[in-house]
Amino acid sequence: MFFSRPKANVEEPVRERRRSIRHTTVMQIAKIRFTAAQEELCLLRDISPEGLKAEIYVPVETGTHVEIEVRTGHVLSGCISWAEAGLIGVSFDEPMPMAAMLAHCSFDARVGALRPPRLNVDMNGLLKLGAEDRPVRVGNVSQAGVQIGAPDPLDPGAPCAIALPGLPPRAATIRWWRGDQAGLLLSEPFEYTEFAEWRAIVAA
Repeated sequence: MFFSRPKANVEEPVRERRRSIRHTTVMQIAKIRFTAAQEELCLLRDISPEGLKAEIYVPVETGTHVEIEVRTGHVLSGCISWAEAGLIGVSFDEPMPMAAMLAHCSFDARVGALRPPRLNVDMNGLLKLGAEDRPVRVGNVSQAGVQIGAPDPLDPGAPCAIALPGLPPRAATIRWWRGDQAGLLLSEPFEYTEFAEWRAIVAA
């Protein structure tokens, strides 16, 4: 099985345990979906036609089937073949063509221009507009922004702050308002490590 868990005290070079060449994807953030109602972010470490290795901040079980959505929107599906110390190996359901894998997961100008993956959530938040504190319901969150329920009109471009469970208020700008929803752009995006630590607590 691809990315099978290495045995203890084995000195065999890593490259000799691989069935094919892996392509390093340092700091490539993706969304991992366990069920329709459970999804988190992960950090892809390396990838090949047969599978990938990723850093993850929530407990997982081997054999779990997952879907991994990369920043281009393409979805890779497979099973967790091993999990250890915050890292997982995923064996794809079927081999992925190398050219497609590189196009999906390599860093280039196109990928860099895409927005960060968003997680669907259902949590309370507090929107701060000047001296007003307005309770809101958060529908999704990413490293760069938050979508909230907003039955009352909000002015795009207006400064605000959003407080999420377990976090202090974070400065933002109202990006859009449509009907009963609004999008906020964070003034300072979450670093992945900060986001992961927060989600690990919230998801526990």
